[in-house]
Amino acid sequence: MFGSTLIKIYGEMLALGLTRSKREFARRWLGRGKTYLRDFEFREGRSRERVSLDTVSTLRTRLCAISARMPDGICAEIAGIVHDIDCSVAVANLLMRAPQTSRGET
Repeated sequence: MFGSTLIKIYGEMLALGLTRSKREFARRWLGRGKTYLRDFEFREGRSRERVSLDTVSTLRTRLCAISARMPDGICAEIAGIVHDIDCSVAVANLLMRAPQTSRGET
């Protein structure tokens, strides 16, 4: 998963009321330092960098754990976020394996 997807997931979780701030999201949901998400947002090129698999796994595990205690509507939203995580990890894996071509090559 890339940083841009992590930023999008934060926005979805904020809208659902699962987190209150970027700082809380980074600490509680990702198990990272308080500025982790802001680094992806504001440092040049970081939004295109890959999020560590440990961080992605921590987020996914915590979402799945809380999902069981939520009302059906929220549970469905969380399932959608987990699905987005799984898809974005698969896409990132494919992109990292794709051969790099220089401009002008076909």
